[in-house]
Amino acid sequence: MFKQKETYVTSAENDAFANIMRLLAGLTDPLLGSLASLPAGAHVVQLGCGTGELSLALARRRPDLRISAIDIDSAALDEGRAHAVQDDLTVDFREMSMAALDFADDSVDAILSRMGLFLPGTAPFDVSARETARVLRADGILSIALWANLADSPYTAIGISVLRKILPEGALPDMESSFAEAARPALLGSPLADAGFRDIVASGFDWETEYPSFESWWAFDAQFGPLKALFDSLDENETIAARKLMADGMSAFLTESGSYRLPARARMITARR
Repeated sequence: MFKQKETYVTSAENDAFANIMRLLAGLTDPLLGSLASLPAGAHVVQLGCGTGELSLALARRRPDLRISAIDIDSAALDEGRAHAVQDDLTVDFREMSMAALDFADDSVDAILSRMGLFLPGTAPFDVSARETARVLRADGILSIALWANLADSPYTAIGISVLRKILPEGALPDMESSFAEAARPALLGSPLADAGFRDIVASGFDWETEYPSFESWWAFDAQFGPLKALFDSLDENETIAARKLMADGMSAFLTESGSYRLPARARMITARR
């Protein structure tokens, strides 16, 4: 579990951070697998790294690489640095926008992103794509993952279905539209090709994530991220009803041990500069 600084994160959020990493951990192997051919000393950059778990995983596997992890969230970067020191790993955490990468032209061998490129509020994808192409060397590798729609992620698929049954009509924001805009690179085509990428390959990747209890899932789905404010708006009776609806909806994924195994699907994209 992450040890978030008490000055900016509550214990419930702390559990939620651990549980989103539990979900995203399933994408580590397919994302890092595309970098197997990199030679020692190659420079890899993770965009939108958050607390940097993907970069730290790469550093464990390939300590011979030069790894940079960038984000605009200074608190998350501090957390990543603390984990790197704790685990004796070398990752250069840097505060930086994806729209203005502070790396020289043709200086990076591979770019990684695990959902970070496609979150609402990040730089427009075409801008990030051009910046990524600018800093990558010729034949450099792009390896990214994204949610293509709300149903692909159990976080939104389960949480929104519950909220729709509790909140009055019109109270739930049109998350489908905003999510579709954030995930529009699922269409591929122009953004990456226009930026100068070639050999663009997209494939679906399915996996399951096990949550040890209903409470671990509730801490993530209802007390973290964009759905948190909506769940917080519920009164006591509505919250009780929401918990029951969520438990009922998750019953199909309940294991004999009492844990939950939830399916997820991401779109994996690789390309060459």
